[in-house]
Amino acid sequence: MGMVRYFLALSVVISHFNILTGADIPWFCGSYTGVCGFFAVSGFLVYGGYLRRRNIKQYIQSRARRILPAYLFTIVFFAIAFCFVSTLPVTEYFKSSQLYKYLIANICFANFVEPTLPGVFDNYAIPAVNGSLWTMKVEWFLYLSVPISVWIASRLKMRPLSSFLWIYILSVFYKIGFDYAYSATGKEIFQILSRQFFGQLMFFYSGVLIYHYFSTFMKYKWYIIIFNALCLIFLRENTVYYYVLEPFVISSTVLWFSMVGKWGTWEGRKDNVSYNIYLVHFPIIQLAVFMGLPETIGVPLCFAITLAACFALSFIMLYTVERHFWRRKQLG
Repeated sequence: MGMVRYFLALSVVISHFNILTGADIPWFCGSYTGVCGFFAVSGFLVYGGYLRRRNIKQYIQSRARRILPAYLFTIVFFAIAFCFVSTLPVTEYFKSSQLYKYLIANICFANFVEPTLPGVFDNYAIPAVNGSLWTMKVEWFLYLSVPISVWIASRLKMRPLSSFLWIYILSVFYKIGFDYAYSATGKEIFQILSRQFFGQLMFFYSGVLIYHYFSTFMKYKWYIIIFNALCLIFLRENTVYYYVLEPFVISSTVLWFSMVGKWGTWEGRKDNVSYNIYLVHFPIIQLAVFMGLPETIGVPLCFAITLAACFALSFIMLYTVERHFWRRKQLG
């Protein structure tokens, strides 16, 4: 599913590039859909990894080796590099308590506590250094939910289908509740909460469900993709579809293209840096805006340079940082 991961990462990059630069690069998949697709892929891969081990310590260590090196490198690298972007002198920048608050908060997956660096992008409409990092705490909670959900299902003697459906239904009601609170009050906090851990369970466990019933999924793969296409064409504006069916439609479509045919797995044997691209693209786009590249060289060339920089830094992270912490065969 290597190429599908790159497609999802590219969708997030294009969406954020448009938001941060004011450009209008046409693309049919938004950032939120891309993120949800990643959660579905994670559910499929991570659940299988846990079932193969059934050892919580090894499971957590495997996830940590896969996720943390690139994540921590991204936080520290841009915190240091952006001292040259800050309006503060370098000495004052490194003395600022905001810098260390940023480092501690983000290392602890609490990007919302301090998303900005001292004197960096202060006058921007979106001053956050890396607006993509909000998903990382969600990702970790989703990982931790797997052994818990398996244990609860075994204690209650629930069949996998029943337990996954209950998780899906509870996630749907969670999102409906916070969306209603947002529409009733207009308070942004409710919209933010609707996208957090419980609101993403429906995507993650759609991936889990497909993994568990993979043979059935592949048996009816053509019926599934036709049904999904009809839903996307005719039901996109339907509220019931949006809350109840769309999460599974998005998840199953992403996994369908990951599993059916050779193109989706063409890149799968090589080192995939889509996760790294997701981590680094936001601050790189912010830097491009700071340098005035969209205005001076034009949007198309600016985007091409930004994307090339994302790939370059991602491969540097892979070969200089990540490979010291994990072996490919150990990771999902």
